[in-house]
Amino acid sequence: MHIFLRHNSDRIALSMGNPNRISLGYSEDPRTVAKRLPRRGDDEPKNVLLLGANGFVGMHMLRELLGDARVATVYALVRRKGDKSGEDRIARQLRKYKLELPDTGKLSVLEGSYLNPAMGLDSAAYEELLTEVDVVIDAAGATTHDYPYSRYREEKVLPTLRLAEFCLQKRFKTLHVIGSVGSEVYQQWRDFYRNSFFYTGYSRMKWVVKHISLRANRDGVPIHIYQAPFALGGPGTGFKDPGMEYSFWNMISHILQLGMVWDSEVTSPVVAGDVLARSVVANALSSAPRVISYPVTPVTTEEIAERFKLKLVPWATFRRELVRQHRFRPGQIDWSKPVASIRRGRQQSKFVSSLFPRSFHTLLNNIHTAASNPTTVRIDADLPSIDVMENNARRIRKLGRYLPENTPAPVAVGAGVPAPVPAPEPVAVGAL
Repeated sequence: MHIFLRHNSDRIALSMGNPNRISLGYSEDPRTVAKRLPRRGDDEPKNVLLLGANGFVGMHMLRELLGDARVATVYALVRRKGDKSGEDRIARQLRKYKLELPDTGKLSVLEGSYLNPAMGLDSAAYEELLTEVDVVIDAAGATTHDYPYSRYREEKVLPTLRLAEFCLQKRFKTLHVIGSVGSEVYQQWRDFYRNSFFYTGYSRMKWVVKHISLRANRDGVPIHIYQAPFALGGPGTGFKDPGMEYSFWNMISHILQLGMVWDSEVTSPVVAGDVLARSVVANALSSAPRVISYPVTPVTTEEIAERFKLKLVPWATFRRELVRQHRFRPGQIDWSKPVASIRRGRQQSKFVSSLFPRSFHTLLNNIHTAASNPTTVRIDADLPSIDVMENNARRIRKLGRYLPENTPAPVAVGAGVPAPVPAPEPVAVGAL
């Protein structure tokens, strides 16, 4: 079974801003192939292949899967890095976020990469995956916005098609791809020609992956897409997430420094990592998984203003003040290193403007509209999203000086907040 993009149709779709231009070709009819493959019954435990288990979202997926009675085995495919094995890398990530795995004996860590032929595994291990796996969850991939679409095409778009082929070999498997709600910024033709932090090769890749998945599913390929927002820390990590590595927290930092936020009915898309994982796993293990999901627990600017004691102002006022405060001025020049300091100052000014482009309110509205689709199934969260946001913010050192002191105390982990998955006996990954 071979699946391919016809005539660079992804690039044509991007140039025209038209997802209908994406065209896929198949060596056989996917529906015919799917019908003749063996599959487990709805009531039988499933074997799951998880990609990206050592990432922030991936480790939440791993914890959720290991604690689910509907799962028999979890194969976690992780690249070896230097002298660090796949098990070492998962264990390091768990220690970093103080997350524990339930000791259910279900975990099998494999060292390889879905970017390589046969996933970089020996023939016996790859054959086991082909014949035993029922569900594939792809939580792997780039998290940086730095590269052009051509690079992400090789690292994510084409490999997604290879994973779809994998799912139609030896045994019927469903593929569940973690996309990004950020791809919803592209709604009109002119959006593809905007230039800011949110309109990059990374966002284009996410847009293409979304529409390839929808196209392939219509053609009979068992692929499902999740338009995930910013995944924040939840109770399981003590409300700790990657922090200032996220553009989200950089934006919140500038909002807090200004002491104001724009007044709008448009929400910002966030979700706690454990809630995201619970939503994905529930859909992936269901007998009739949804084709597309928006696992979002939105937060409003009114909630942000009330919780952090900020002034609500019109969007134009907010951006004007932001640009004014971050405009590069001669007084910022370090005359011992004038060229370098000028370059740094201008880059910082440009970055801030790029984080809040003139079209920012429009792109947020695009995301808000998509995530408010009436067909979207809402997800249950342990805490209101504004509480999750504040608890995370108070654990990020760089934000501490800008936070008001008279807001409600952060929720203590374990103080009536249910953990997403029971973890009876923690186990070191390296001991499995």
